[in-house]
Amino acid sequence: MPWVAWVAIIAIIVFGLTQIVSMATGRPLPWGSDSEEEIEALRKRLKKLEKRGDPELEGPKIPTKSEENMSAEDRWRLDMLEARLEELEKQKRDQKDTKDDGGS
Repeated sequence: MPWVAWVAIIAIIVFGLTQIVSMATGRPLPWGSDSEEEIEALRKRLKKLEKRGDPELEGPKIPTKSEENMSAEDRWRLDMLEARLEELEKQKRDQKDTKDDGGS
């Protein structure tokens, strides 16, 4: 193997070891980003927006993991069950309405 390949292999191994050490110790790498400061800034922005009561925050919801992982077939089944439930509720309301007439 050429010497360039060995340099690349050693660099990958050293990078991997530094990542493992940083994960094990829980300390960020010195050349890493200041993610804690960024997170704190985002928290402050979020609190500011929540205090203001911006209606845009009420918009689309973020789907849960279970909703993201639902297959197309599962979604179809869920839609069919919801449609059936609506149909049964409508039939129940219609039957209740006809019983309330009392034959008048």
